[in-house]
Amino acid sequence: MTPRVFTSPADAARELAGVIRHARPLGDAFLRGRISAHERELVTVAVSRVNACAGCTFVHERWALRAGVSDDELRALELGALQSLDARSRAAVVYANARAESRFREPVPDDIAQAAQSHLTPRELAAVEATARAMALANLSVNTSEALLARLRRPEPAAGTR
Repeated sequence: MTPRVFTSPADAARELAGVIRHARPLGDAFLRGRISAHERELVTVAVSRVNACAGCTFVHERWALRAGVSDDELRALELGALQSLDARSRAAVVYANARAESRFREPVPDDIAQAAQSHLTPRELAAVEATARAMALANLSVNTSEALLARLRRPEPAAGTR
C-alpha cells in the first residue's frame, strides 16, 4: 500500500483543524481514560495501517503490547481478521478504520455506526474518533515529510538528459 500524504498545505491545515475541534475527546482518550489504553492502541495501530505509515505502525505496535494487546490481536489487525477481537474493540477499530479511510470526509456506513453505538457510549465513540484523527494527522505528517525528503535526496539528472 502506498503511504498516504497531504496533497497540499490546505489539506494539512484541514486535518489539523479536525484534531483541534476534537481536543476535548482527545484529552478524554489519552488523559482521562475514556477508552482503555488497550482499545486506544488498537485504534492507533489500525489507523496507522490504513495510512500505510510504517514508522507509526512500528511504534504503536510496541505501545500496544505494553498496553496489553496480544500478539494475536496485532496479527488480526495486520490480516484484517477482526472477528478475533472482542466485540467492543472490533467496533472501535472498524469505526476508526472507516473514518480514516475516508479521511474523515464521509460519514461511516450505517451498519458500522450502529455497531459502534451498540458497544460504545457517545463519549467513548468521540474519544475513538479523536484518537483516529490525531493518529491520521501524525501518519500523514510523517509520510509527507518522508516523501519530501526522498524527493530532495534524488540526484539531479545530468545536463542534457531531461
